[in-house]
Amino acid sequence: MKNHFRLAATILLILPLTAFGQSRLRDLSFYSHDVHDTMHVMVLLPSHYDPAHAYPVLFLLHGYGGDQNDWTTKTNLAEYTSHIGLIVVMPEAKNSWYVNSQMDPAEKYEDYIMDELPKFINERFPIDTTREAVAGLSMGGYGALMLGLRYPHKFQFIGDLSGAITTPEIIDSMEDVPGFNLGTQRGIMPSIIKAFGKSNKRFRDDHNVFDLLKRDPAATIPYIFMAAGTQDGYVEFRPADHAFIDSLHAHGDTRYEYHELPGEHDWKFWNEEVRPMLKRMESIMELRNQ
Repeated sequence: MKNHFRLAATILLILPLTAFGQSRLRDLSFYSHDVHDTMHVMVLLPSHYDPAHAYPVLFLLHGYGGDQNDWTTKTNLAEYTSHIGLIVVMPEAKNSWYVNSQMDPAEKYEDYIMDELPKFINERFPIDTTREAVAGLSMGGYGALMLGLRYPHKFQFIGDLSGAITTPEIIDSMEDVPGFNLGTQRGIMPSIIKAFGKSNKRFRDDHNVFDLLKRDPAATIPYIFMAAGTQDGYVEFRPADHAFIDSLHAHGDTRYEYHELPGEHDWKFWNEEVRPMLKRMESIMELRNQ
């Protein structure tokens, strides 16, 4: 009898926390004219959400093969953000690489992420458009860094976890890149070709983070947070990170940090590293505690 009582008490303690976490989530969808499809987006609201208050926003991007549910089901994101006033927007973007497809003109994912989606969010939630951030992992890490550099005046903060920043230059040298023939990458290459095309080098340069960095004055570049795992199976990623950090330094940008830690290209690493990324973002964007 005592054991049953203890079990019931435990359940009563756990259920409100679970229900409270779920109550912060909004699972939304709308038809996108930019990609000609119904798109899904998960929104995580602050713990003490007040529709009369304008909140900073983080656009948090998924990786290749992922979707809008990844961050809330595979990390402790709700717990990590429970103490700060922040709206987190997690859009579905399929395997688009967050660009307007060069092989399928009907799929304008960059326009969707940068224009159509923010309008949809701003119509439904009170957003402080002077305090916006973008972050992501793997494909989404590349997407965050690329979009943050293409639209430096929109964002205050960029977060890149295990970012695939060799994209799109990989198209020009894919045979020479160490590790590129990993089995998992054989499946990824068609999506890269679909996104960036085979012949439009100008488009690729316009979405190459190294080229974009050279175009932006150092003073205009958002704060950049990068982290990578030392056991990441994509062996070309960390050398690319090192080269990018060297480029930042040469460019005169001092508002960045790079962390190289034990870990693989997996959710264990991303769950661990999203927390310090959020903590740095909290400081840079001066987020209000709940």
